[in-house]
Amino acid sequence: MYKFIALALIVSCAMGIQKDTKTVLAEIDADNFGNTILSTVQMYLQAKGNAEEILVLLNQVLAGLVDDQNKHDNVIRVDRSACTRIVTDLENSIAYHTAQVAANAQMREDNEKALAEAETDVRQTIQDIESNERTFAQEEANRNKAHETWVRKNGEHDDAIAAVDEATKLVQHLSLGATFAELKPKIEAVKKRMIGKKSHGGFFQPNVTALTELATKVDQKAIQRILQLLSQLRQQLVEARSVLEDTENRQAQRWAEFSTHLSNEHNRLVDRKNQLEQSIQTFKTNIDTATHFYEVHQLELEQAQETLDAEHEWCALQESTYETQTTERQRQQEVVDRILEHLTEKLTATSQYLGGRF
Repeated sequence: MYKFIALALIVSCAMGIQKDTKTVLAEIDADNFGNTILSTVQMYLQAKGNAEEILVLLNQVLAGLVDDQNKHDNVIRVDRSACTRIVTDLENSIAYHTAQVAANAQMREDNEKALAEAETDVRQTIQDIESNERTFAQEEANRNKAHETWVRKNGEHDDAIAAVDEATKLVQHLSLGATFAELKPKIEAVKKRMIGKKSHGGFFQPNVTALTELATKVDQKAIQRILQLLSQLRQQLVEARSVLEDTENRQAQRWAEFSTHLSNEHNRLVDRKNQLEQSIQTFKTNIDTATHFYEVHQLELEQAQETLDAEHEWCALQESTYETQTTERQRQQEVVDRILEHLTEKLTATSQYLGGRF
């Protein structure tokens, strides 16, 4: 009775071992790679009848997988290094072009602002130049007119003084014994000159009257009175001429100073206009230059960003491929290891399974 139970347990254990082996091998067989390896093992066992060569082959496959992984490890190290270097270079390039885009944008903005201010200033300066020239022309015309007036009045004073001097000489001749009849033509001529001086009519009237009276009465008292009147008149004329001359000199001096000021101001404004026009050309050149380099660096920035995105994508693909292939090799190594284990420790059960595949 006990012998029967023991025998039943042994058979049951053997069937359990066989079932476990079939299950494991079936799982391996369900995998494409495992199916290929098992088919190769099956072919060798059927052809050779022993497992020695297949064990050698499987160990070679295992060694090949390890070698492939080592090579792939080296490749990924190189790729990672290249990715790090290229990404760093591209990020530095992006930072540089970003800074250049900002700098050129700021440069363009600053020069556009300066250009607007310079154009406003040059317009105002041109107006100031025109105003300066109008003022100069008007003041010069006023000065010329005042000078012409002075020349005319000064000439009139000179003529009036000359007439007084002529009348004085004639009266003095009377005082020395000359008769009125002898001097009458000259006296009448002097009176006519005095009467003709409209601008000095008020000054000459008493003297004209006195000279007229000499025609009826000539005595020393009358002569002295006339000489006194003529002397007073001459003094008044000389003083009036002096006042006019002083006024003319002051006005001429003021005009000399003012015209110098206007000329200096005109030169300053013209220099400023020229400087502003040069600055405007410089600002326009700077704007064109900044715009050009803004566009150049913007294009470089976009290209660098696209390249960086592509590089990140490529690097991610290499990492993904490496992880996928590494995982696959590890799985394949596990499959080969399990088959080697079964061929080494469970050859009979393995052979039975393989014999029943097809």
